[in-house]
Amino acid sequence: MGFLGKIFGRGGDSIEGLRKAIEQKRFADAKLLAEKLTDQSLNEADMVEIEQLRIVAGDGLAGLNLEEALGLQSCGLFEQAAEHLHLAQEQVCNAELGKKIEQAIAAEPLVPEISSIEEERLAACASCSPQTKPLLNDEDAIFGDDESQLELILTSYPAELVERYAGKSETFKAAFLLSHAGKDEQALPLWKQVEAVEQDDIYWFELGALLGRTGNQEEACPALETALEKNPELLLAVEALVPILQDLGDYSLAEERLQQFLDQGVDSAFCYAQLTSLYVQQQKFPDAAESARQAIAAGNLDPRFMLLAASVLEHVGAMDAAENILRRLPASGCGGGTSLPLAEFWLRQKRELGTILDTFNAACREDPEDPRWQLRVAQTYLARNWIKDGLKLLRVVVNDPRLEPELAREAAQLLAEQQG
Repeated sequence: MGFLGKIFGRGGDSIEGLRKAIEQKRFADAKLLAEKLTDQSLNEADMVEIEQLRIVAGDGLAGLNLEEALGLQSCGLFEQAAEHLHLAQEQVCNAELGKKIEQAIAAEPLVPEISSIEEERLAACASCSPQTKPLLNDEDAIFGDDESQLELILTSYPAELVERYAGKSETFKAAFLLSHAGKDEQALPLWKQVEAVEQDDIYWFELGALLGRTGNQEEACPALETALEKNPELLLAVEALVPILQDLGDYSLAEERLQQFLDQGVDSAFCYAQLTSLYVQQQKFPDAAESARQAIAAGNLDPRFMLLAASVLEHVGAMDAAENILRRLPASGCGGGTSLPLAEFWLRQKRELGTILDTFNAACREDPEDPRWQLRVAQTYLARNWIKDGLKLLRVVVNDPRLEPELAREAAQLLAEQQG
């Protein structure tokens, strides 16, 4: 995926889709979606919400498995009940629900002995009770039938397009679902079977996006241009086209297209954000800073873009402007306070050291698997002239294999400076 795709990426996996799956009590779908979303580059606030929804989904699955297990136990089907209970144990996060599951497990007989009379009773029980449900495991989630899957994917699309997609032919929908399932090779022949009368702007957008994803960029550009000829305000096509032009090194055409959209009155917050990223790719930082200011002024408050805008403004020395943007990001942790990006900004300025130390320590507790925050604590110690404690922690974290390469180099350089 290109640079802009990472910042403004769209797709079937969205937080809105996750929320909807939770609302509809499709917990298996929700848990799988949450796990997919955690692999994406999202802002801290989104990651916190995803984790909360993942817990809700896990508890929902555990509750359903417990309910099924209790029903099976009441019929004496202890072996089947045990399978549901042990799966529920793996899924549960809520302590109270976990205790109920443990109680149900404790109620199972260690060696059930069933007489032939009892077997007859169980057979009668099975015939009049609800059918045994399969184990409810997120690994088996298939997102319901095609219509449910289509509805889920479209939650990440602009509202004005949803009805148009829903009214498409079966061939179009089948190709669309395959594309969003990551099966582009299977989807491509279907896209080419779509009738000419149905080859409108969204058809050419979907086809162009697929061609771009599969590396056929020379074919992708004309398809996306066709989409924009049919509908000049189709932002999805703009969003797909600009990164492809960047990957092809055609920065001037990408900039020309975005300027055209601005002249046409197309979403200025979006276009200026795209221009910001375009200029960053070319290391035209003063132009990037100006576009970033324009995008924020036009109302672009996407946290991912705000991080980019703040970084660009800091790079050109506009510290107040950068800080003002970072102050608008949601605070870190359950207890509120300072956002981690703002804390890291203040650390670079050696400001608010007491406040940011609390923020980084909280991040260490909440995410102990990420050594980034231990490094930030060590740097804060050193900034406060707590040399002994800072060096002690820095020596530990510098060798942590989980540290990202860029941070590892940062830690090694700091350690060398302190020891030199």
